[in-house]
Amino acid sequence: MSEPFVSIIVAARNAQNTLEKCIDSILNLDYPAFELIVVNDGSYDKTEEILMKYSGKVMSLTNPVSVGPAKARNIAAELARGSFLCFTDADCIVNRSWVRELLAGFYDATIVSVGGRQEIPENETPFGRRVSSFMKKTGFISDYARTSLAEIAPVRHNASCNVMYRKDAFLNAGGFLEGLWPGEDVELDYRLEKEGHCILCNPKAVVKHYRPSTWKAFARMMFRYGWAQGFLVRRYGVFRKIQVFPFVFFSLLFLFIIFSFHHLPAFWIILGICLLAVGAWFKFDFSVFILFLLCLLYWNAGFLKGVSCASLTKK
Repeated sequence: MSEPFVSIIVAARNAQNTLEKCIDSILNLDYPAFELIVVNDGSYDKTEEILMKYSGKVMSLTNPVSVGPAKARNIAAELARGSFLCFTDADCIVNRSWVRELLAGFYDATIVSVGGRQEIPENETPFGRRVSSFMKKTGFISDYARTSLAEIAPVRHNASCNVMYRKDAFLNAGGFLEGLWPGEDVELDYRLEKEGHCILCNPKAVVKHYRPSTWKAFARMMFRYGWAQGFLVRRYGVFRKIQVFPFVFFSLLFLFIIFSFHHLPAFWIILGICLLAVGAWFKFDFSVFILFLLCLLYWNAGFLKGVSCASLTKK
C-alpha cells in the first residue's frame, strides 16, 4: 500500500536566523511522499533570499503584507495536495522520523489530529535554555513538552509547531481562527474536541524549538500568551487549567494588599517567606527569578487585555 501524501506547512516571518535549519531538517526526512510549503508572511529580512535558494524543492508563497500565522497557514492548506496537513514553525528543527511518527497515531478513522514533543536544540542560547527550563518548571509548556508520555495517548491540545491534521477535518472545521495568535492551535483543538473528534500525541514525534533569546522577546511572548488565553476565556469561558490562574492571582494580590495596610510588620515577614520559597524553587537563580516576575506581570497584563477584547481584527 502506498504511503499517504503529506503537505508540510511552515509560516515564516523574519525567520532568517533559523529558516535554513528548519527547511534542511524537513528535506532530510526519512519519509518520501511529501511537499513543503513555506509562506513568507510579510518578512523584511533575508527570508525571501533564503527561500530562493530552495527553488524547485520548496513551494514558496509570499504575502507582501503580514496576515498572521493563522491565515498564512490556512492559505497554504487550501493549496496543499496532501491528504494530511503537517505544521511546524520556522524556528523549529524536526527529527528525521517526524512525519512517520505523527502518521503512526492515525490508526483509527476517528483520529483527526496527532502532535508530538518539543525539545531544546543543541545550539540553543544560554538565555533560551533558561527560558525553556523556566517554562517547564512552571508548567507553561506542560501541554507541549510531553515529558511524562511514553506512548501514543489522547490529549486535549497539540502545539501548531508540531502537529498533523487530516486535511478534510481541518478544512471542514474552518482551519485556524484568523487574527488569533498565539492560541490559534488551542482554539482549533477546542472546537474539534467539542465536535467529538479524537486528538492524540506521539512523544516520539520530536521537534527542537528555539526560545526567545532576549528579555524583551520573552516579555513580549508572555504578554501574547496571556492575551490569547484572555481572549479565549471571553469567547468560550474557562476550559483550561491555566486560564484559572489570573483569577487566583488577582484575588490573592487584592487580599495581600488589604492585609498590608492592617498588618504591616506581618506583611513584610510573609512577603519575605514567599520570596524565599520562590527563590528556593528556582534554586536561587536570580535570572530565572526575574523571568518569573516578568511572567507574572506580562502574562496577567496580557490576559486582562485579552478578556476585554470583544473581537479579532483580521489582517
